[in-house]
Amino acid sequence: MFNAQGGLTVKNLDRRNEKLISTVDWHAAARAAEERIRFHHGAARAEAFAAHHRLVMDLGRSHNWDIAMEYDVQQREVAALNPSHDLGSLDVAALTLIATRPVPHLVIPSSSPSKRSLPSEGLSQGARKRQRSHCFRCGGLDHFPSECKADQTLSGKPAAAVSPNGKSKNAMLAPNGKYFCFGWARNNSCRFGEACTNFHGCSICGESNHGAGSCKSHA
Repeated sequence: MFNAQGGLTVKNLDRRNEKLISTVDWHAAARAAEERIRFHHGAARAEAFAAHHRLVMDLGRSHNWDIAMEYDVQQREVAALNPSHDLGSLDVAALTLIATRPVPHLVIPSSSPSKRSLPSEGLSQGARKRQRSHCFRCGGLDHFPSECKADQTLSGKPAAAVSPNGKSKNAMLAPNGKYFCFGWARNNSCRFGEACTNFHGCSICGESNHGAGSCKSHA
């Protein structure tokens, strides 16, 4: 773009809404990207991206589209920095961090200056809260279900079994034998609704009106 001095300035891409792309548009863009990669970088690189795109679609079905898009963007950024990164295999560690990250809540500051916290203080507290993760198995802090050793949840319920055959090593089995839905656990909603093949309920307290991510039994 032209700047005030009449020269040219590079304008960074606006990425604010990149994760809001619809499934149909994303799928079309993925196919176009595979064709261009095949032309410019060869069949092996194109097949790696094709495998990654299949993984993203699977995550959209097994988790939700928001998680799938976060995983897609994160893996593309890693591959851009390190071309040898294995895009065709599921990065379980990355998926676990994305799927179990607490959803940030919007806090509206008080209109009274005397009741407001200092900006630096509020930011540091918010950063600390976002850095900590809750175990969706027991409700404890700073570990994942695959690392959890608890027999009971913080609400006194028997801890869910971790499935040895799930796509994620943190996949847990509900009492009815289905997997707990990660989308429901994180967001209290699932884009597949009643068509979802996973279980919608809290793995910590057993209630069906919320997921583990917002359970009041958290540590």
